[in-house]
Amino acid sequence: MADLYVKSLDMINPFVVASSPATQGARNVLKSAKMRPGAIVLRNFGHGSGGGSYFGPDAKAVYAGGQAFHSHAVGRQIPDTVDTLEKYCEEVKTIKREMDSDIKLWVSVGHYSDILKGGAWEKDWVNQAKELKLAGADAIELHFNTPGVAVAKDRIYNYHELIRHCTSMIKNAVGDTKVMVKLAVEGTDVLTSMRIAQSAGADGVGPTARWKAFYMDLDWRRTQPRPGSGYGGTQATPLVCYAVAEGRNNGITLPMYAGGGVFSFDQAARMIMAGSDCVQLGALACSGGTMACKKLIRDLEKWMDEAGYPDMDSLRGDALQLFNMPDAFAKARQNKLGDAYQQAQVIADKCIGCGRCQDVCWHEGIELKDRKAIKTDKCIGCGYCFQVCPTEALYVDKGGILAEPFMK
Repeated sequence: MADLYVKSLDMINPFVVASSPATQGARNVLKSAKMRPGAIVLRNFGHGSGGGSYFGPDAKAVYAGGQAFHSHAVGRQIPDTVDTLEKYCEEVKTIKREMDSDIKLWVSVGHYSDILKGGAWEKDWVNQAKELKLAGADAIELHFNTPGVAVAKDRIYNYHELIRHCTSMIKNAVGDTKVMVKLAVEGTDVLTSMRIAQSAGADGVGPTARWKAFYMDLDWRRTQPRPGSGYGGTQATPLVCYAVAEGRNNGITLPMYAGGGVFSFDQAARMIMAGSDCVQLGALACSGGTMACKKLIRDLEKWMDEAGYPDMDSLRGDALQLFNMPDAFAKARQNKLGDAYQQAQVIADKCIGCGRCQDVCWHEGIELKDRKAIKTDKCIGCGYCFQVCPTEALYVDKGGILAEPFMK
């Protein structure tokens, strides 16, 4: 079986259960621990509980590994019963005493609303961090990806300066305890954010996709998601992968724990292949439950075996070969596929005469004759027609053609 151990963070596997309802208090952390992740982030002190959750189009898509999005929804929210820092630290002690010792406990300190309210929030955060270290936290997380943080940035304060100031402040307070900095990709330059966190002494960075959004049903009165609340999903994976790869190409050497829309093993694999050491499970953990997360971990292990990745070192950053293709290589690879498109002829027996290929041809490279598509000598091999053919009457082995140059 593939070895999921993450050396850089001494974790049994690359999955971090993010700060969420699934990690609110000792009871929920211990429940989440049943999925055996590498780390669990205890939710911020004083955050509140409840609020509801919404999967679109529905939870079936999530459990089937399909494309889906997630947002906070309309539902009752109640105050947290852990209403003092002393009680909160007791929760940490309970978790450390009862949770499997090989699962790391990270604790999220502070909340952007503290800053907006003003007052002695810096002193409070430093005090929290020191007390949580004494209580046994394996790492302190600064949670700067809450949608409002990045949106507010220069309207109220400078986001990048906030990262620099708070990272160095908390690192100075906790010394050798790891400080993990969770960062927004919304409304900010995430590469700059990662650079600043690294220079300020962070021990890890977590670029995470979570936006403010306004989703509505066409009958908008029936809409479940709360306008403006956290929005994310599988559509975020390519954006987060780009942020990770860009960071790796530009001097970010810290361990990364990227996240956003990881609902099945393939999104997790993509983020790791882009260069992230670990992957956050947030929406899936709180809204999909422990069974869904356990399945995801098993599925990644199984896929790694089938794909020939023996361990995390072999998987992490493997797709950077694609990201970093030299221009000449990329052009040759593109033209190799173009040649195949241009040379391939219509398989007449499969053509149903629907006309979609002709409709998307912008070079008069294909025409219909007797309700059958026929290539003309004006075809340039752009490939549009191949993408829309419903019967594979127009077909080339795209994956094989594109993979072949990497095999040499």
